[in-house]
Order: sequence, then C-alpha cells, then structure tokens
Amino acid sequence: MLRHTFLDDDDESPMVVPAVSVTVRDSSSQTVYTGDATSSGAEWSVSVPGLSQGVYTASWVAGTTATDTTIFEIVGGFLFTVPEARSSDFDLGDTARFPASDVRHYREVVEAEFETITGRSFVPRVTSVEVTADGTSSFFLGYFDVTALNAISGPSGPVDLTGWHVDRTGFVWSPDTPVEGDRYTITFTYGFPQVPEDVKRVGLLRLRSLLTAERSGIPDRATAFVAHEGGNFTLATPGRAGYETGIPEVDATLKRYRFGVFLDALGVSR
Repeated sequence: MLRHTFLDDDDESPMVVPAVSVTVRDSSSQTVYTGDATSSGAEWSVSVPGLSQGVYTASWVAGTTATDTTIFEIVGGFLFTVPEARSSDFDLGDTARFPASDVRHYREVVEAEFETITGRSFVPRVTSVEVTADGTSSFFLGYFDVTALNAISGPSGPVDLTGWHVDRTGFVWSPDTPVEGDRYTITFTYGFPQVPEDVKRVGLLRLRSLLTAERSGIPDRATAFVAHEGGNFTLATPGRAGYETGIPEVDATLKRYRFGVFLDALGVSR
C-alpha cells in the first residue's frame, strides 16, 4: 500500500484535491502500474500488486493542481521489525509519541546509514549500476555480497546472461571481452540473506538514539560534559577518532563488517 499527502509548499498544510491518479515506474522507467488512488481525509492511498525487489518511482497526479513524485524500494527484509523496535525500549511502546510511520522512517535511516558506513547491505536488495568496459572481460560493481545477476543491458539492448557470472565481492565476468568504452547497465541482487544478530542489536540501539534524542540534556555540539553528580565525561563524537555514529558499541560492531583494506586497494570511496 502506497500513501501520500499533498502539502502546500508555503505553509505545509494538506491540500484538498478532487482526484488523484498514480503511475509507478521501475528503475528502467518502465510503467509497472497505473490507477486511481482513494482518499481518507487528506491522505491518498493505492494498493499496488506485488512488485519484485528494486527501486520504484511513483507519480501522484492531482489533475492540473499538483504533481508529486515519491521514490520507494522493495527489499527482501528489514534490520528489525516494528514490534521488535517497540519491545527494545519501554518508551518506544508509546504508539502516540512514536507512531509506526516514525519507527519505519527511522528504520530506513538506520539501514541507509549502516550501508553507507560499511559498504554492505544487511538485508537483500536489488539495484542497478552503469559500468564501462575497459578492454577486459570483467566489471567491478562497487557492491559487496552480490548473490545474483538479474539483468544486463548493453549498447544493443538486453544481454543474454548465459556465460555471465558474478562473485560476492562484486566482480562480474563476461563470457567474451566487451568492446572498450561500451557501457552496460547491470541489475543485481546483493546483501546478507539474514540480518546478523549483532547488527540487529546495534540497529535497535541506533534507532532508539535517533527517536529519543530529546531525552538527552546534552547540547548537540557538545564533545564533553560534567555530570551533576560529579565527574567529567568525554563524548564519542561522530566524525572524530574513528566514530561514525558516536555510539561506541554501534561503531565497533559496524567496523568489523567493513572491507576497509579491500576498498582502499581498489580506490573505492563508500
């Protein structure tokens, strides 16, 4: 189910529109669904038939009044479920203060952050990259834990995958040697088949730190503080001394999953 609310750009109040149509396109801009949305107050929704994993674009058209575009992704799992998040902290059980939409949003934030830090996805995903032939029979996708090739498109269109293969480090081999300079779009599946328990645990820690940030009386820019009970404390600050999130257990766990030496050797910045 996709949901969307049109907002006035000036005062961010919900816009009242008479009817909305929705068009969903895949990463290759092919239309996979089109239909009319239904409304519940200012919110419009549409039920889209089952889609395969990948990134999609939804165009919400309210006649000549407004057109909004949203991007969503179908993935093979999550770092943790909403019930797991609620049971991980007493405060998160408050559905009024932390509605499911907020929990889901910050779960996506945590998943994206973890992938950026480690260069790896802890859930199965599908994506596409464009690569250029360099006169050899191989390409490097720039992703790890690659499990399958889904589709390849070259200068002459779709490519028969027979003879092509990929390994988990993200190298793809062609059965022949593509012409140097030719560009190919490769769609593939990557990521862990199941979330490691230590990553799930620190994912929940990171979620709680984001959702309950206002509980801390420490200013956002502080690098140290003095407790009322006495004692000086130095904070683990993101971007300093190797910390990424500023939560030692989270950063230590994620560091174990980085292929730092491998990435440095390839000259890849992730």
